[in-house]
Amino acid sequence: MPAVSVLMVFHRDTPFLRPAIASVLGQTWRDLELVLVDNGTGLPASALGEFGRDPRVRWVRLPANAGIAAGHNAGVAAASSEFIGLLDYDDLMMPRRLERQVALLRADPRLGLISSLVETIDAASCVTGCEFSVVEPIAQCRYTQYAAPVVTPAYTGRREVFTQLPYREVFAFSADFDFLARAAEGWPLAAVPEVLLGYRHHLAQTTVQHAARIAAERCAVRLLTARRRAGRPEGTELFPAALADASTPAAAMRRCAELCLLEGFAPLAAFHARRSFIERPTPASLAKAARLFSLALRVAPAADRWGVTRMFLTGPVRALGLRPHRP
Repeated sequence: MPAVSVLMVFHRDTPFLRPAIASVLGQTWRDLELVLVDNGTGLPASALGEFGRDPRVRWVRLPANAGIAAGHNAGVAAASSEFIGLLDYDDLMMPRRLERQVALLRADPRLGLISSLVETIDAASCVTGCEFSVVEPIAQCRYTQYAAPVVTPAYTGRREVFTQLPYREVFAFSADFDFLARAAEGWPLAAVPEVLLGYRHHLAQTTVQHAARIAAERCAVRLLTARRRAGRPEGTELFPAALADASTPAAAMRRCAELCLLEGFAPLAAFHARRSFIERPTPASLAKAARLFSLALRVAPAADRWGVTRMFLTGPVRALGLRPHRP
């Protein structure tokens, strides 16, 4: 049984798929398998040339595109290793990624997931910048209330984290963020402080094509996370209809702010009010955001109002005193 199963889900054959596969099979850590989940394309192994003949590649073939979450869960079920590494089909692993992450996981049995710093690459695999990364364990946990501390395909972790927390299919595009938020509540997260992933930006990305739905799902994940961390039940409606029906990212943010106000989550309401204006920076949007912020101040206990104000004016990184890392 290999030590690491790298999980890659794909739903189309693109020019980025083979470089992604090559980056896995070219790792300095050789004791691995690549669990390649074909989400309905029917791509034959022969289409991958020498990669398709590599004995470390294991196929999971789904008859139709079941979605990101279902494909991920099918891959986890097929994985046979102690550790599972994530990689999107359009990204690149740096050669020492698994070597460095496995070393940390084995050195500290308490750790659940290990990430790294991340470079941004374009369609030609040229480095164009760096991705936002919060890497200290406590900071990662705190930041998962608002967003992923590091892009999800940078993470490698213990198999039990993935089996105990399957992706929830109600979140068609944000199940990974939901997974990280829940994982941070059960295990410490850490990071290798070096670039181990090339995260690709291109026009065909899901995040480009489904902005309103993604924003609404992330709002729902934040609300569920706030409930859990306040010791409350998540509720039966994981994706509230008021959010699911939002037509724009700004509308989703405003609706989530209103739900947070009803439940007494003043800092989270201020966060979404701020985001609603960032998503649509118009005078009308600013007036709506300011109104939601003023309501958040009324809901907040007196001792928390400065924190709510900082959240609205500066966002969670400064409000929480976090320090992002850059390569």
